[in-house]
Order: sequence, then C-alpha cells, then structure tokens
Amino acid sequence: MLGDGLGCYDLDHITDTEARELAALIPEHIIYAERSISGTGAHIFFATTSDEHGTKSWQGRHERYTHSRFIRTTGRTITL
Repeated sequence: MLGDGLGCYDLDHITDTEARELAALIPEHIIYAERSISGTGAHIFFATTSDEHGTKSWQGRHERYTHSRFIRTTGRTITL
C-alpha cells in the first residue's frame, strides 16, 4: 500500500530506455524501478512526504500515486 513516505509512478507502454529518461526528470528520490505485471509498463517507486491522490501526467499514459493505492510488484528490476 502506498503512503507513509512511499509513492509510485505507474508508466504504461514504455521501454526501459524511456523509463530511464523519465526517471531522470523525477524530482523525488527514486528507491526502486521494475517492469510491471504486463511486461509493457514500468513502476518507479520513490520517497515522498506527500499524501496527495494520483494524478495523470506525461501525455495521459502515466500516473503518479502517493496514497491509498496497491501496486503489485514483479521483482523484474530496471537499472536506472
């Protein structure tokens, strides 16, 4: 469950290279990045002090969550 200092960018239909490029734009401290369950997306977990609800960004294909959201992890790490 996201919250208490943990947030996640949920990136849809993205390559590892694109995920790295977007990660470079993320202002928060990145903790971990991985491929999503579908294999076509990515999750970038980050440290946050915000408890705001999810917001769409980056052409409507990606969401940012910091509160009350479950993200199923895969363990398929993306090296940033």
